[in-house]
Amino acid sequence: MNKRLIAVLLLITIISYAWSAWRRPLTPDLKPGTFIVPLASPLAADGPPFMETNFISPDPGGKMVHVGSICELPDGRLAAAWYGGTREGARDVSIFFAMNHAEDAALWTLPKIVVERISASRELRRYIKKVGNPILFAGPGNQLWLIYVSITVGGWSGSSLNAKISHDIGNTWGPSQRLTLSPFLNISELVRNKPLPVRMGGFALPIYHECFGDFPEILWIRSGQCGEKIYYRKTRMTGGRSFIQPSVTADGPYGGIAFYRCRTDEKGVGMAVTDDAGATWSEPRILDLPNSDSAINALILSDGGLLLALNDSKQGRENMRLAVSHDRGSNWTRIATLEDSPGHVFSYPYMIRTRDGLIHLVYTWQRKRIKHVVFNEAWINQQIERTSG
Repeated sequence: MNKRLIAVLLLITIISYAWSAWRRPLTPDLKPGTFIVPLASPLAADGPPFMETNFISPDPGGKMVHVGSICELPDGRLAAAWYGGTREGARDVSIFFAMNHAEDAALWTLPKIVVERISASRELRRYIKKVGNPILFAGPGNQLWLIYVSITVGGWSGSSLNAKISHDIGNTWGPSQRLTLSPFLNISELVRNKPLPVRMGGFALPIYHECFGDFPEILWIRSGQCGEKIYYRKTRMTGGRSFIQPSVTADGPYGGIAFYRCRTDEKGVGMAVTDDAGATWSEPRILDLPNSDSAINALILSDGGLLLALNDSKQGRENMRLAVSHDRGSNWTRIATLEDSPGHVFSYPYMIRTRDGLIHLVYTWQRKRIKHVVFNEAWINQQIERTSG
């Protein structure tokens, strides 16, 4: 390839990125709003303890699946998304979508492909080498959001974020829209954990940056009145090279707690708080909970306590445990071991609480299945009593 051709290709690339950066400021200023804290279900801790497990994804037959997310639909059913293919980062990786059956919540529909690299390339009008990390969440009415990662060149540090919206709870989907989050190259933005709804409309979606630094951010995002155009802006939670994949919970309109995957030598879960609805965050501190540079996920319980799903190890991902705190994260009690199998991998937990008070947890099970665990707060209280006894 001669120098003139290289220069032309470089100029085209710069113009394409500059065009996106020039268009970005034309969207209205999207200001953060106060958090919406879900009302506690009166059934949350009532009744007998309940816990059961099933698998959302079928056996992939020698291929892998990874990074599941789950949400509740307006009719009370659940929907889930994950990616799968030959291996992580392979060109045959696709993003899958499934819903459970109204008649039997433990049964799931056969997964269908929502995004793969060919369709993403066509919709985004640019070459896409691979896709991954889908996050699924419900908006107003029958709106369903899918935020996912695409990569054109390199690995995860060369990623960009994209959004797809369905207006009929996942039966059909609009085209992918690329989110321009940086005026320079617009790369190295990833997503992992669920968003928080905000009163100004839209969501506070935790994202993170992973190139020339590792740091967490908040993407403030909403759709326009007709539901097609997307408005967004991002704010940084903290800088440095230590914390990624924030999991953010709200314990009040202005109060929030973030937990971070940690990349320091201390190998502990990171934590920060906000008292102004995410506009600013405290400096992160390391908790007395181990973290083997692996994803975590947090949830607010109906009594104000915190529930954390994590790999309880500084070395690997061979277990999946639940821990509870009732003093805003200062002290923790391990209440349950969901997996503990040396030589195997359990990772990327993701939790929601549905309107009936049940808690749903999904995670990657041995890179072969997406496992679904559902339990009530009476079961959590039973585990706390057994631990303290």
